[in-house]
Amino acid sequence: MNDGIGNFTDVSSQIDSLNSFPAWGCAIGNWNNDAHLDFVFAHAGTFHTPGPFPAKLYLNTANSITPQYITGYEITDNIGPYTVPYWSDFDLDGDMDLFMASGPGGSAGPDYCYRNLKIESGNDTLELMTTELFAAQLQDGQCYNFIDADNDEDLDLCLTNYAGAQTKFYINNSGTYSLQTMPFTATAQNLTNCWGDYDNDGDVDVIITNDAVASKLYVNNGSLNFSNAISFGMAGACGITNGDYDNDGDVDLFVHGLGNSRALYRNDSVYNNNWVNIKCNGISSNKSAVGAIVKLKATINGNTYWQTREVSAQNSFQSQNDLRVHFGLGNATIIDSVIVSYSGGQTSTLTNIAVNNFYCHDEGSNSLCLITSINQQNLTGHNDIAVSPNPTDSFLQIKSQNKIEQWMVFDESGRVCLTGASHKVNLSAIKKGSYFISIFSKHKKATFSIQKN
Repeated sequence: MNDGIGNFTDVSSQIDSLNSFPAWGCAIGNWNNDAHLDFVFAHAGTFHTPGPFPAKLYLNTANSITPQYITGYEITDNIGPYTVPYWSDFDLDGDMDLFMASGPGGSAGPDYCYRNLKIESGNDTLELMTTELFAAQLQDGQCYNFIDADNDEDLDLCLTNYAGAQTKFYINNSGTYSLQTMPFTATAQNLTNCWGDYDNDGDVDVIITNDAVASKLYVNNGSLNFSNAISFGMAGACGITNGDYDNDGDVDLFVHGLGNSRALYRNDSVYNNNWVNIKCNGISSNKSAVGAIVKLKATINGNTYWQTREVSAQNSFQSQNDLRVHFGLGNATIIDSVIVSYSGGQTSTLTNIAVNNFYCHDEGSNSLCLITSINQQNLTGHNDIAVSPNPTDSFLQIKSQNKIEQWMVFDESGRVCLTGASHKVNLSAIKKGSYFISIFSKHKKATFSIQKN
């Protein structure tokens, strides 16, 4: 437990049956859609000692460290080679479902996939899936990731299997899953599939780790057309977590694994694509907004479509990505809509949002909040772009050595108030106050804080 000033106390002994429990993996999710996060621990059979033990599942119903120890499920009552658990609202019905990878580590066996019946019945009940293709097939399961890889507003599934089964990609067609061959769906010692828009072009790419060879990046070129693998790093990588650690608008990587495979990789994007980063804050639902679904609509290369993200605290092998959601936007210069749906039931729709910014959103709010403290690099602009006078009564003059492709004035909630493409900005139509102006000029972007008197 963190006391808020950086001191941690081991309270494992206060949790029923958890003290000294050897876990291969842990996942935090929101089982019953309340304000308190629930968790599950996996024990991988005979792969480590002491043991073997069943998995441990806990339902947290109070703001304390005394969750309810749950039994009565296959994974809680029986011993198996359980590897890593995952919570994800795979069917987008408003509650998080549970997936227990159970890789025997070289042979095929059953994984355990549970549908959450909270929305259907109102009860805190998990139902073992048997008819879904991914649940019915034998796996050597390691990492479940439900992502919208084709931007059609439902979640597809990538499941990395170890040597006992082929890594699989299941395309979701209106709730029916079918197998689709991809460059990365091969029989190999795969562990992680880690998804993110690494080139900011508006669709998610994937990195596959294999503890015997180097990690591989497969770039999504649209319509599930993945390019040939780009290998990087050393053999021995197990998990990969992604997030914008240097807050420059692209997704970086940290690799965990054996020996020299453990490394931090900074993404220095050369594509000059636009992006947005949103941190969700739960109010009536859990503070970290785990389980929230964020959808974004924008027009990229002439095509208008929705992208979908889920806030997850376990979406990679023994690791999790940044809780902030990141969207690549390609050449989109404005965000048409953002819809944020929290696990507590609150949904907000936001429109006309400026790109290339960090925002936060509080559950129930009808606006975003622009974050400037971590975005100073973007606020400094470029030496060949400047605005004056600032503050101003009515007009701004943009000074640039190159043609102004577009500018947009937006308020502190990210909503765009004015747009144009000339060197002169007329602010007479907006009220006095603090604003920002983003300027696009010859593949350069600059953002300035401005004040209208």
